[in-house]
Amino acid sequence: MKTWRLLLLGNERGVALPLAMILLMVLTLLTITFMTLGAVEPQISRNLSDGARARQLAESGIEWGLSQLAGKAFDDSTLLGSGLTTGGVNCGTGITCKVLVTGQTLPGLTSSAGTFTVTLRNDLNSLATDQALIGSGNPLDTSTSVDNNKIVILKATGSFNGASKTITTVVQRGNLPINAAVSLPGVQGDTYTEDPPCSGCYSVDGRDWKDSDSGTSPTGAGSLKYAMTTATNAIETIAQNGFDNLNKRNYLHGKTDGDGYASSTDGSNLTGATGNGRNTIADDSTLTPQLITKFIQNLASNPSTQILESTQACQYPASGGDHDKPEGIKMQSTGTPNVVTVTNNCGGAQQINQTVNLGSATSPTMLYVRGQYDPDSLFRGLTVDGTNPITGYGILVVEDSDLAFFQTGQFRWNGIVLLTGRNNSSAFLGDSNTEIRGALIVNETNAGEMSGFSEFSVKTEGNMRIRSSKENIDRALMALYNMRVTAYREH
Repeated sequence: MKTWRLLLLGNERGVALPLAMILLMVLTLLTITFMTLGAVEPQISRNLSDGARARQLAESGIEWGLSQLAGKAFDDSTLLGSGLTTGGVNCGTGITCKVLVTGQTLPGLTSSAGTFTVTLRNDLNSLATDQALIGSGNPLDTSTSVDNNKIVILKATGSFNGASKTITTVVQRGNLPINAAVSLPGVQGDTYTEDPPCSGCYSVDGRDWKDSDSGTSPTGAGSLKYAMTTATNAIETIAQNGFDNLNKRNYLHGKTDGDGYASSTDGSNLTGATGNGRNTIADDSTLTPQLITKFIQNLASNPSTQILESTQACQYPASGGDHDKPEGIKMQSTGTPNVVTVTNNCGGAQQINQTVNLGSATSPTMLYVRGQYDPDSLFRGLTVDGTNPITGYGILVVEDSDLAFFQTGQFRWNGIVLLTGRNNSSAFLGDSNTEIRGALIVNETNAGEMSGFSEFSVKTEGNMRIRSSKENIDRALMALYNMRVTAYREH
């Protein structure tokens, strides 16, 4: 029986050895696999790290490119104006661009820490991909070197240790087509003016004044603009009615619109100007409320924009005389021309009491005061006062309230002063000594404002000069705060 069992089942002696060998081989293979993976893991981590570093370098390239755009027209000779190339790794197949920098290192570091390359090109309607990239609501340019729509495409490639990342962005600049020293593009354009207290005390001048010009003769080469523009011909007539005698008409200078007012009744000609008087007030539909609204929204969405809230809950009460309305935020001069204090009449969390730097020619600023709508038109959201000079550069925005100047020490804003919203007014009062060298825009959006309130009001016994300046307008619109990235694509 035992013999038959052995014959049938076989001999099991020696089975443990092959099993052990098989198990050892499996363990060996597993060990080799894990060791291989362990050896590859650092390489994978390194590749991920290198890729992340390359992406950060590309983002640095975009930031560097934005800094190059600041203060320049997009088709400036250093940007799209010259040195364009077509094709190649920097531009793309069949695409024309400008290589702004190649192999740029980060500040204080060498190329071993990585580099970036940055290119710039104009958007083109001949490229089907550009419309999708930029959006259907924006008309594209037709030239590789001439920018008309204030949109360009900025691309940066970061490289580190063999890894590279490319980022493409669409950069858009807010645009305000300004054709006058004073623009009234809204639904109302009432003006009130008093006779100047002296010869040359008042001036609304569409000639091109450079920042450095003094005296009565500007030297700018920019195109002649109107003294004042309105949205429609009917509003133009209303605005003209505010200049109801020869003394008032004599301080309107600039381009004429051919309304046919005789110089004998409208004022004498001014040397260097095409005309003067009511002929220099024209209707112009180029600057629309819609454009202004979009412009303001873009500014407000910029993270660097500081918005000061001027509320009736924190107002200074009316104190009589020219201070006959409650006042929200007061801007007052200090001993430094480009530094002011801004305050309101509240304590605690709502209190505003701070110094504000108003910028410089090389670094303009954006000051945004958001007022509070008052149906009775009795709230001044911002007043400017003080005896020391104030000098600012850039864009000053006041929304939904009045802006009043009481400044006796000269206030000079080099750039754009923009009022927009409901029941707003620019008022030159008291003994104010004010010059806006650039442009004043008052965009009234409330067609139902009560009568008796003017969008442009001059009652000062001091000086009021609003002078068109291409240099200062360009400087204000080309600043970094007026650029935003509207599309971002990582390749």
